[in-house]
Amino acid sequence: MNTAQLKQTLKEYMAIPRLSGYESRMAQRFASDLEARGGKVQKDRFGNVIAEFAGTDPEAPKVMVFTHMDTIGFVVTNIDEQGFLYVDRVGGVPEKPLPALDLLVGTEDGGYVNGLFGMKSYHVLNDAAKDQVDHLNTLFIDIGASSRSEVENLGIHVGCPVVYAPRFRELLNDRIAGSYTDAASGLTTLLHLAELLRENPAPCTVEIVGTVMEEYNARGAMLAQRTAHAELAVCLLGPGAGDTPDLKGSNLVRLGGGIGVNLFNFHGKGTLNGNIAHAGLFRTMREASEKTGIPIQRQAARGALSDTAYLQLEGEGVPCLDMGTPDRYSHSPMEVLDLKDLKRCAPLVYAFLQSITAGYALDRYSI
Repeated sequence: MNTAQLKQTLKEYMAIPRLSGYESRMAQRFASDLEARGGKVQKDRFGNVIAEFAGTDPEAPKVMVFTHMDTIGFVVTNIDEQGFLYVDRVGGVPEKPLPALDLLVGTEDGGYVNGLFGMKSYHVLNDAAKDQVDHLNTLFIDIGASSRSEVENLGIHVGCPVVYAPRFRELLNDRIAGSYTDAASGLTTLLHLAELLRENPAPCTVEIVGTVMEEYNARGAMLAQRTAHAELAVCLLGPGAGDTPDLKGSNLVRLGGGIGVNLFNFHGKGTLNGNIAHAGLFRTMREASEKTGIPIQRQAARGALSDTAYLQLEGEGVPCLDMGTPDRYSHSPMEVLDLKDLKRCAPLVYAFLQSITAGYALDRYSI
């Protein structure tokens, strides 16, 4: 895929609403795109999309390369008599940017209606209120309705999904800003990888997987593994860049600097789980970086995890590595990535896959 194709795919994927538990539109589109590129596609009962690309060496370990399809957002919890909606968060939603934010509100039949979080007019705010953060339990959504019955007649009820409205902006230096770039960039990379595998299969069989509900419970890849039966896995989830003034010194990752590899992550907030990179997989990825000239950027971070946290515990244990296109402003309504990084991600993973041959050491300390 050239830069224009990558950009167009990214734009289209970013625009598809796909809250955790409501990923069907994305799953259908991603399955269709993988089938068009030669993948043997199936969906498991949980909703994961799994596409097999056969390798040339039947003795080589099978590899899962995956990313999550879902996003953070909200779920409707109440509708008042005037037709205003109230919601709770799904996943790690920041509260600071929410007032006056435009939204898509889902209906029970899969449609979406425009809306926004209401915000008090600046002219009626006292000095204290101007400086405070409005918490989610004080906010309401306005879709223009005048009654609860009007809302319900649209098919919007308690339990319906709400997501950030789609945004896509081109910035300077091949950078893209918009809603939900993180998962969309991983899915775009998987499609790019599928094209490379169709043209020249790897020695190993590759299961390309789009997982569900990562933002909700991080268990999607765990369920996908019970269908894919992979022996090692690479998760495409890029690290947050530390190259903005507010994060200066927090890490060494920067946009345009290459593919981020997460050597350590740990949630630590209610969920004592994460992933410490498998040493052998990281060595192989580092060698692929040296061979291709595609730079990698190392990160070790607390406060987040990915699907690998639970995937690694399946069966006898699944060696895992987290990596991907870095981004800024993660989980905000306007994330930012660099297309130069995105373009290099699939070729690096493809080079890594060339080294997964018969006899590849899977034990953690076989380095």
